Amino acid sequence: GDEIDWSKLGSGGWAIPSIAEDIQFKKVKADFILYVEKNAIWERLNEDKVWKDLNCILIATQGQATRGARRLISRMSNELDLPVYVFTDADPYGWYIYSVIKYGSMALAHTSSKLSTPNARFVGMTMEDITDHGLEKHTIKLKPQDIKRAKEMMSYPWFQSKDWQNELKLAIDKGYKAELEALSKHGIEYISEKYIPQKLKKKEFLD
Repeated sequence: GDEIDWSKLGSGGWAIPSIAEDIQFKKVKADFILYVEKNAIWERLNEDKVWKDLNCILIATQGQATRGARRLISRMSNELDLPVYVFTDADPYGWYIYSVIKYGSMALAHTSSKLSTPNARFVGMTMEDITDHGLEKHTIKLKPQDIKRAKEMMSYPWFQSKDWQNELKLAIDKGYKAELEALSKHGIEYISEKYIPQKLKKKEFLD
């Protein structure tokens, strides 16, 4: 089969196949995996060479992670013992994306063990990030379906921790959300040079 060096793929990256079982990992030097909800943010992080500066593997699938991506992340986590950090919008949809990577989707419960990554940690964005990074003027009002989803998620078994209950309640109470792009108000390299490195250094994760 083909041998691919992920560090030499340039701006386009590598398209994750729908079936990830045949991929063999010959040599991996990365310290962790960073999953990003949006391609545009992935492109920015790739352009800033975050994968090189932080020695990580950058993955994005534009929204909900595909089965192929989730299987690849699960395999790398298990077989290579790599930590996994998830970076999404500060909204119920983004947090749900994180939960699907960590626990698998309810629709595919029968295959969830192969598609889940129990050691995944949520790096952001959080409601606290919105205030900590001065993004209040860059928020978007929650739609009724966002509030409905947040209330449903509060009853899910995997969102029962005190931190996640507080996060979801805060979103409902505040009535707003923020997209990853809001962080760029501090400059286009802010996510790469400040936000992600600081979060990792301080180990500010939701679990």
